[in-house]
Amino acid sequence: MIKSINTGGCVITIYIIDEWLWSDLRGENEKKRQKEAIEFIEAIFEKCDRIAVAKGSKFQKKENKFSKEVDKDIRLRAIARFYFYQIRWNLDKYIEINVDDTELDDEYLKNIKPDDAYLLRTYHKLMSLINEHRSNILILTTDKPLKEALDEKGISCNLRDEFLKEYIK
Repeated sequence: MIKSINTGGCVITIYIIDEWLWSDLRGENEKKRQKEAIEFIEAIFEKCDRIAVAKGSKFQKKENKFSKEVDKDIRLRAIARFYFYQIRWNLDKYIEINVDDTELDDEYLKNIKPDDAYLLRTYHKLMSLINEHRSNILILTTDKPLKEALDEKGISCNLRDEFLKEYIK
């Protein structure tokens, strides 16, 4: 549970990211997107920002798979080393949240694919844990229908490409 967050006077943004990060870091989508994903995790490290991840989620499963695949490629090994040492194992950068007890009713989830429900559970659990802190929470996705559904619910969500253009300047 998050008891306190030392902001050092800066406003923290906590990102809830769907699985695009792993495909991009592996270079599956194109070199440009891989470079942007690397710059994104570097920026997370350099800024006051953090990543929040639901324990056992699709994101975390793909993160784990990524860690096991890197032995095959020296470049991926360097990317993984940076991510795991500077983000994943850094308690100031990575917030792992158990969302098993976060119930959301079917009506609320009606326009959300079941595979994406963990993103909303993470968002709501995080909101309940940090409501007194100076933080923003933003979901990052490549899924336009998901973004539209979240916009309708008043949940802050950005599409990956539009967001990264500004974030990694």
